[in-house]
Amino acid sequence: MNLNKQLGQNYLISKKIVTKIIENSEIRPDETVCEMGSGKGAMTFDLCKKAKSVISFEIDKKLYEQLFMKSIKYKNLQLINKDILKYEKPLAFDVFVSNIPYSRSRDTISWLATKKFNRALIMVQKEFADKLRASKTETNYKAISAISQYCFDIHTLFDVGKDAFFPRPKVESEAIKLTPKNLLVTMNLISIIHYIFSFKNKKVAKISKKNQIDLEMKNTRIRELNPVEIFELAKKLATFK
Repeated sequence: MNLNKQLGQNYLISKKIVTKIIENSEIRPDETVCEMGSGKGAMTFDLCKKAKSVISFEIDKKLYEQLFMKSIKYKNLQLINKDILKYEKPLAFDVFVSNIPYSRSRDTISWLATKKFNRALIMVQKEFADKLRASKTETNYKAISAISQYCFDIHTLFDVGKDAFFPRPKVESEAIKLTPKNLLVTMNLISIIHYIFSFKNKKVAKISKKNQIDLEMKNTRIRELNPVEIFELAKKLATFK
């Protein structure tokens, strides 16, 4: 099996885990599924058996070509050889499913925060999942923590061992479910939130001298603001530009 190390590929090879992900997805026959990373098709064709249609993205050209030859009999499958995070055409789907490459986890969550869908079933590095759930004042409370908690209800599903992948990763993984709160945000707002967290240990007054920020918030440190307060601050800062 040829691997593209630059893409950080760890292929899901456990049929048991594939089955658990699809069962937890609760895909209905009238729904469209979007898959990020077709890989070797470990999950792709099983998704086709459950959904009305499947849109599956694979950035690796060789993998795409190999999978395309196997996919001809699945009339409800659309394979796309593109980077989904840079895909500019309209994309409508009900369910998002992915074994997200560890290096792209943050960008994928941010991308999902700008999209309208019903639920997402994803596998991420366990450490990253902990970061998504981190509360204010905790060491691993980051911009992506605020973004994910503001936009989604985060449900822990199950742990995924290293042996479920090839090559075997150095870290443990976790399957989680994201249910949107229907609070769509823009990439511009997300950028402002990352800017805010660059002052994580500073008081709000450090990044805004404007009178529109109330005094109580001005005297609060960024790391002490909950996700809703972070977004309120980001929206106010956006109006000052």
